[in-house]
Amino acid sequence: GHTSIGGFDLSDSEDFTSPCLEFPLDGEYAGYVFLLSHSFIPRKKVELDNENLPYDEWEKLGLLTICPGEYVEYTYVYEWFMEQAKKYVIQKIAYDPKNAYRLNRELIAYGGEEWLAPVRQGFVTLNAPLKDIKELLLGGKVIFNHANGKPDPLMRWYINNVKLVKDRNDNWMPTKQGTYRKIDGFAAWLTAHTETMKLMADIQTVPDGPGVSFLSKKDLLGG
Repeated sequence: GHTSIGGFDLSDSEDFTSPCLEFPLDGEYAGYVFLLSHSFIPRKKVELDNENLPYDEWEKLGLLTICPGEYVEYTYVYEWFMEQAKKYVIQKIAYDPKNAYRLNRELIAYGGEEWLAPVRQGFVTLNAPLKDIKELLLGGKVIFNHANGKPDPLMRWYINNVKLVKDRNDNWMPTKQGTYRKIDGFAAWLTAHTETMKLMADIQTVPDGPGVSFLSKKDLLGG
């Protein structure tokens, strides 16, 4: 029943594809966000194994779906959002309009034009949410879906693959550290955060609650 903002990164359908939901929290955890993320990858990509990644382990943890064939059909992302919509209030779904025409049509048919928020990928659009995410991470205010008691290892991998680029006005945008260092899950989160920022109240610093873990910069670096 909690309110969330959706985001997705289709990227290359022959590679990682990632949807997510970001929940701005309230009450005791006002100023925090909870991130629920998932990824899809085609079986063909797994068999090539250029990255030497633990795909099967991530799938067992429920973080990744390995799809049959050579590419990820957009219907997997659509069905993921439909499944989440049974449990949560998805106020908007933010997206990069460049590669998402068919999926957008399906989502609009379900929730209407106002349900989608286009986010063009560029310095001006991504600068503010990217800097805000940095502050949230530094403040330990990002709660991740956990796997075996540890913060989502797939999202940690995505974040560690992010390299910042800046324009002459010190606007930020993320890029990959290298060809095989994927950032799709992070890109989906960043896209969602452009809308989540609008829902968030003033951030308050509160102590960690019982049974709740927070992802800090130290956690990301494996410390």
